[in-house]
Amino acid sequence: MASEEQAEIRKQFSENELLYQDLRTEILHCLQKEFSAPQSVKIHSITARIKTIDSFLEKVIRKSYASPFEQAEDIVGARVVCLFLADLSSIKDALRKTFDVISEEDKVNEGEVSSFGYMSHHFICRLSSAHSGPRYDTIKGIRFEVQVRTILMDAWANISHYLAYKNEESIPADLVRDFHALSGLLYVADRQFQNLNRDAVHSAVQAEHDIIRSRDILSSAINADTVAALFRRQQPDRTRASEKDIAEFISELLWIDLNDLRDLARILQENNAAALRYEKKNPPAGSTRFGDVGLARIALAIHSPEYAEAKYPKNKGRYAEFRGH
Repeated sequence: MASEEQAEIRKQFSENELLYQDLRTEILHCLQKEFSAPQSVKIHSITARIKTIDSFLEKVIRKSYASPFEQAEDIVGARVVCLFLADLSSIKDALRKTFDVISEEDKVNEGEVSSFGYMSHHFICRLSSAHSGPRYDTIKGIRFEVQVRTILMDAWANISHYLAYKNEESIPADLVRDFHALSGLLYVADRQFQNLNRDAVHSAVQAEHDIIRSRDILSSAINADTVAALFRRQQPDRTRASEKDIAEFISELLWIDLNDLRDLARILQENNAAALRYEKKNPPAGSTRFGDVGLARIALAIHSPEYAEAKYPKNKGRYAEFRGH
């Protein structure tokens, strides 16, 4: 390509750059809004970028584009990285709802199983008809790319990009087998993480069935699922704790050697009335009620001086007056 043509492409790219920035901002806003509400899809990250002029020009020359700004569909691009393989189809549905999807390429299920390279889903999109008004008139016709990957696919893509091997032909012969083996390991790991997530969901459902719906709480191990189910049984009207808070609460039970759910249930039940009296006299800051973990901690502090000493060393004496009442 002649230097004059390259100079003209650079000039036009520079003139369009503000449009690309506006489009990037709108894409990012749409994706973040779509995946911000609580849902089953576990999103790791959402990013968006504009190609550099040098990267764009390199692609134009390599692809021999006659009309670069019409043929290049990834000047603006976004990437959605999720945790599990099963989330990919849900993200695909969300993209179709959010944008006009012009084309898509599935490099996970439709690619050569023996081929080198990272796997991902690629979508070429435009802003949908819902984006109407002067604000969108200059950008709604520009095509852009959205890549969807799991976190392991993204790791492989970034590492292989860093190593600068763009295709199998560029890999030194003595490394080809190692690349295939590593790619296969990551693929198997992705599937195993998916199985682990499925089993974790099943565990939570089973805990709910065994603890919430059963007549009596039987002896069982304390873990995040069983404790969460116990709270839903004993304190259904309380604000639910996060997974992090429940994990911290479980680690605190080691201070008093409490490891059986039936024992925990008994202690919380026996000290519930005292914990409610404590709550009325010492409400949490900015509220009148503790959440489920907060009330459970109060009940344990009333039950066990050792727990109160470890958890609330500066206020350990505050709980003594509620014991035995």
